[in-house]
This record gives sequence, structure tokens and C-alpha cells, in this order.
Amino acid sequence: MNAVIVMGVSGSGKSTVGQQTAERLGWPFLDADDFHTPEARAKMARGEGLNDADRLPWLARLKAELDARPAGVVLACSALKRHYRAVLAGPGVQFVYLRVPRSLLEARLTARQQHYAGLSLLPSQLAALEEPAPDEGALTLDVQPEETAGELARRAVQELKNQR
Repeated sequence: MNAVIVMGVSGSGKSTVGQQTAERLGWPFLDADDFHTPEARAKMARGEGLNDADRLPWLARLKAELDARPAGVVLACSALKRHYRAVLAGPGVQFVYLRVPRSLLEARLTARQQHYAGLSLLPSQLAALEEPAPDEGALTLDVQPEETAGELARRAVQELKNQR
């Protein structure tokens, strides 16, 4: 394993869990949000979901970053659709899907400050989401409201090590 992609919809905790997973593994952390164009950010800030045409160049930039870091990296990325994950997948890439109850997502997004992806994007994110199928080999973590990001990161690292 040389890359872990922590995936899920907006508000699932992928950035925070991803950062803490990277710390536990001793790897660098990348946030896919940092690779969006200003136009894509503006679109999301208006409450408009991104479409495939918006996402495919972004996914190509992310794949190039993953390929440039063969020694290990953790990426937080929505990776909502199977074909998005196929772009990012490769030898040594492991997906960790954070499955979060809608009520918890809504509460988190309502409380979120200073982020362009707010509650108005949740319906389009959930509509676009294709949960990883068993043949994709993703690790699915069912997130409980009382779990901290640190607990999720610990659980993710432990389960990833058990899979080896």
C-alpha cells in the first residue's frame, strides 16, 4: 500500500480523518479540495454540484499527484462515483469510505464555517454517490456520531494493517 484515499460526501470528515491517518502512517497528506480550480470553487459556493466535465480534469491532477508520491501519501477526496475511483486507483491504492448518517452530515455542514461546500451541496453529493462495491476492495467505516476523527483514523489504520 502506497496511497490511502479517504473518501465520502461533504461533511463526512474525510479531511480531518485523512490528516490524522497520514500522521499515524508518517505520510504526507493531500486534500483534493486544494486542487479545484477557482471556477469549480465558485460553482460549489453558489450551491451548484460539479458534473463529470468539472471533475475529470481535477481527477487527472489528483492522479498525477498520487503517481508522483510512490513512498506513501494520504489523500482526502470525495471520489463519489465508481469511475472517479477508477481514475485514481492503481497498484497500492486503498480507499477508505466514510459512511455517515445523513442527519450527522446535515448537522456538520450546518455548523461548518469558512468553507465553500455547504449544506446546499449535500443533496447533489448524495445523488452522485455510488458506494464502493465489494469488488473495489474499499474499507468502509460506518461513522458513529460519538466517534472522534482520531478514533476513526486509528480504526482505519488498524483495519488497513489487518488487510495486508
